[in-house]
Amino acid sequence: MDLRRQFQKHRKPAVVVASGLLFAVGWVAGYGSGLETASATLMVLAALVGGYDVARKAYYTLRSGTVGINTLVTLAAIGAIAIGEYWEAAAVVFLFALGTYLEARTMSKTRSALTELLEMTPDTALVRRDGDGGEASRASKSRAGSPRDYVEVPARDVEPGETVLVKPGAKVPVDGDVVGGESAIDQAPVTGESAPVYKRAGDEVYAGTVNQEGALEVVATGTGRDTTLERIIRRVEEAQEATAPTETIIERFATYYTPAIVALAVGAYAVTGNAVLALTLLVIGCPGALVIGPPVSIVSAIGSAARSGVLLKGGEHLETAGKIDLVAFDKTGTLTSGESTVANVTGFGVDDETVLRHAAIAEKRSEHHLADAILEAASGPSGDSAPVADGGAVLERSTEATGLEPDGPAIPDPDDFAVAAGKGVLAGHDGRRIVVGNRTLLDERGIDVPDRVERHVRDREEAGETAVYVALEDEVVGVVSIRDELRPAAAGVVAALENAGVRTVMLTGDNERTARSVAASVGIDDYRAGLLPEEKQRAIESFRDDGHVVSMVGDGINDAPSLATADVGVAMGAAGTDTAIETADVALMADDLERIPDAVGLSKATRRNVAENVAVAVATVGLLLAGVFGGYVHMASGMLIHIASVLLVILNGMRLLRY
Repeated sequence: MDLRRQFQKHRKPAVVVASGLLFAVGWVAGYGSGLETASATLMVLAALVGGYDVARKAYYTLRSGTVGINTLVTLAAIGAIAIGEYWEAAAVVFLFALGTYLEARTMSKTRSALTELLEMTPDTALVRRDGDGGEASRASKSRAGSPRDYVEVPARDVEPGETVLVKPGAKVPVDGDVVGGESAIDQAPVTGESAPVYKRAGDEVYAGTVNQEGALEVVATGTGRDTTLERIIRRVEEAQEATAPTETIIERFATYYTPAIVALAVGAYAVTGNAVLALTLLVIGCPGALVIGPPVSIVSAIGSAARSGVLLKGGEHLETAGKIDLVAFDKTGTLTSGESTVANVTGFGVDDETVLRHAAIAEKRSEHHLADAILEAASGPSGDSAPVADGGAVLERSTEATGLEPDGPAIPDPDDFAVAAGKGVLAGHDGRRIVVGNRTLLDERGIDVPDRVERHVRDREEAGETAVYVALEDEVVGVVSIRDELRPAAAGVVAALENAGVRTVMLTGDNERTARSVAASVGIDDYRAGLLPEEKQRAIESFRDDGHVVSMVGDGINDAPSLATADVGVAMGAAGTDTAIETADVALMADDLERIPDAVGLSKATRRNVAENVAVAVATVGLLLAGVFGGYVHMASGMLIHIASVLLVILNGMRLLRY
């Protein structure tokens, strides 16, 4: 039984070797020893051994109404045997079987290049679990973090919510949140980041990454097949199976081209009566390199991109990305870090602490990133003080001033709460109405903005900050200014795209002054400010109507309509986000803007590579057909050149793995 399994596993190379040996021994017998009968027998056996799988595939493709390359080779081999050209029959079948095996091996290597890199999840995990419940177990639990608290189990058996210990130098077995310890993690297999990322309590880690320094305690959030690593593998495999437009066109062409070659061979035989000529036309006219060229280029490119932390949904989006001539960037979380901090709090008629406290109460139930910044500033990292940066200065607020209690909630809940999408929030607390938001929200509520407040807001916005008005009982009492630092790579990415002939645009919901400041800082001339999500979508539609091939770069959630409308939607920081991995056309696993010009460059290189492969395939077939009619190319030599052209386009496509 073991021998049978081993044979099935290595069947293809075994068939090629057996056919090759029979062919070689037959050739020696015929031309070296003069044993013509033995030679003919061995040649026929070589054709039968090597041609069985070819004929079987030909049968099934004919049943489906398709005349493919296997049909042509089968007809050529049968015809050669019928007219006594045993050497030709064996040579054609052996060369085709060898070429098919090398092609499959190369494609398998190309497809598995990513999987080999990503399948790094360890088989076991150290999990904190109860022992026998006795005194020893309780004593062990009293020493939290001790290795004796943990038992080794298969990684697939870890349940979400369990705590896993990851020792220095070990691989992380699950997706999870760090709850203890600090360390640097090599995240290259998941996000493509070349430098280790420092992790501490509250940070997320991914299965398959490598812990480099200290021990970490991780609460599992994803285990087994429900990890970011597994989702990446599945997505890339699906993408590599997807058919690109070029592949579809060539396959459609091949369905007409192959019968045309059969008709040409029949016509040549009818006119010349030369069966060898007709059979040779059948063999060398096969569009093998034409059919295999585009897929190997696209599969290689998708694998190369994934190893750099860029997931492509399929060949269609890879090809489209090569045509991009306009990239639209969201601002917050894309050109900026998305980690907003309160830069300034100014009260008008009330103290600054009152402004910040009421803003925090109103924003407590909000899920907006600006709300997080306000709450963090009001609460402070430890709940005992809350510093606010102001151009390098730090304003310290005491526990008493902010009303924070060391052992209680920092900010009270609002009595009622409502969101004005894209504008702000409205809340009630202690009998007072609180409005926190932009100027549009205040105008809609009929709240006047004094000139001195307006001047203050203008100054903050011209500095690139986002100013949020705070109103109590329909009277503006203060402004909270929030700064979102630019990503260090933003300006370089914009410059790289512009140098590549790709126009850049910024779309943001922020006001005109803030948008202008950020756009100028990163080198974008065209920007649209004050946009609601549906207005961003309409902007993308207008770019497409103007004839541009548009890519939208956003966070994958807030910009979902725009990402869906763009020709290629690019989601930033998709690692660990199921929705982004599953829905984005292109997902950047890390928040690394520099991957964008790289992805565009790879797409353009892939389009060139596909064109090169098609040119090689067409030129080879054209020259071989001309050589057949000129009497310079014979069946075996033609088949050898044909197989060489197939391997050439495969090797050319594999160059993209090193892009």
